[in-house]
Amino acid sequence: MDNPAPPSVRIWVATLTQADLRLRRWLDPREMGRFLSYESPADRARFLLGAAMLRSAVGQQVGMRPEDVPVDRECESCGAWHGRPRVPGSSLHLSVSHAGLLVAVAMATAGAVGIDVERIRSSPAAAESWTHHEARFKAGGGEDLLVHSLPLPWPGHLMAVAHPKNGTVKVSTSRQRLDLLER
Repeated sequence: MDNPAPPSVRIWVATLTQADLRLRRWLDPREMGRFLSYESPADRARFLLGAAMLRSAVGQQVGMRPEDVPVDRECESCGAWHGRPRVPGSSLHLSVSHAGLLVAVAMATAGAVGIDVERIRSSPAAAESWTHHEARFKAGGGEDLLVHSLPLPWPGHLMAVAHPKNGTVKVSTSRQRLDLLER
């Protein structure tokens, strides 16, 4: 009997320099409304880049154009549209995080995943503890999760991922792996 492949987690990291207003064409009406609700250009750029990266990653995985990927962000607790992103009809697990100049997207083929990126504002130890806490929370909590720091993504930032203990993790930059406006 063959052993199934362990669940894999792929992570993409990009800087705000890759945010391009042309990516708005990939957003659905609810995402566009959320994009327009941000007053700060940096907040708009972080949301836009995170939504585009998520759509590009999922599109590559399932063979769809990014603009055709259905994304549901309905909160499981309150029903508002601010929950963990899901792709209806897919078994993929997704997480998005952004802080400062960075945006990160994590996609797991099986089992929960949570990603968190933070700017270091005071104590590096406190920031690391917080990123671990947030990554675990975004993955739904639980004892069966492994949480660890990832290589420093950018000066002054920390990143952590939570995933099933038997999973593997691969980190890529969006320049290497995501098709953001290259066609």
